[in-house]
Amino acid sequence: MKLDKHLSDDEIIQVFKDWKKEHGRVYKDNEEMAKFAIFKANLNYIIEFNARKNSPSSYTLGLNMFADWSENEFKETYLSCLDTSTDSDMPTNNVIELDRLPQPTPPLSLDWRVKQAMTDVKNQESCHGCWAFSTIGGIEGINAIDTKKLVSLSPQQLIDCDTASKGCKEADYPFKGQQGKCPDSKVKNSATISSYVKLEEVEAALLNVVAVQPISVGVDATGMIHYKKDSIYAGGNCKDTTNHAVLIVGYDSTKEGVDYWIVKNSWGKDWGNDGYIWIKRNTGLPNGVCGIHTRAYRPMKDKKEFKAQY
Repeated sequence: MKLDKHLSDDEIIQVFKDWKKEHGRVYKDNEEMAKFAIFKANLNYIIEFNARKNSPSSYTLGLNMFADWSENEFKETYLSCLDTSTDSDMPTNNVIELDRLPQPTPPLSLDWRVKQAMTDVKNQESCHGCWAFSTIGGIEGINAIDTKKLVSLSPQQLIDCDTASKGCKEADYPFKGQQGKCPDSKVKNSATISSYVKLEEVEAALLNVVAVQPISVGVDATGMIHYKKDSIYAGGNCKDTTNHAVLIVGYDSTKEGVDYWIVKNSWGKDWGNDGYIWIKRNTGLPNGVCGIHTRAYRPMKDKKEFKAQY
């Protein structure tokens, strides 16, 4: 159903029933009415937003796994997981400016998933550990490019320990959804990096390095609660203050010429495009859509300078 026109109460009830069936929602009797009220408010917001589209290339919102969540519930569960102190504490010589980066001529599109440098989408659940999933994704990517072996690493180890740039296999160190105690040499390390650098906050720097490897970035993900599959997300009223960490794994353009980043999230495969979101690029916004240029980090592998893989 195209959600851009007013629906009657009966139609809304039917949409709610269909959505519950699709997402396997079963509520307790005293919970159903409250969840329906939230769903109805979200649905009406989506319809009003979509009705205001001013061009065919404008993005649309839709019903997804969060359709019965309030914005506050969504923020408290999935967002506000970034520690901005790491930026202010970083030495200035660890911030890499555009003219110090490799200067490839990137192809029109690139996708590290196709190049076997991406593991399956993971799910952070209610743990505020997005930074660990984004970081692990970047390490998995550079490790696969370097060794030609794709290994799924453990975000749980980073959440528990967070003291060294090493990673264990996820099978050896499974995700628990909460912070635990860091074990003493319990499992062997399966990947290492030597350091990480922060990129200059310009789109050209980000594009140059994504042509070389997947890159961890921060975004304001508040508006992603209503992200619609296959839509190019342009942010709406999002801010440049980031509250969620994700991973850029490539870029592409639509037939209409709309450029976008291919971004891996950590909310499971049921969200977005099998766990991914397309975020608009080349917008002219200094910090990019939702601040995507402002907190881009590149893991380094034994101080090697990797070249573009195309």
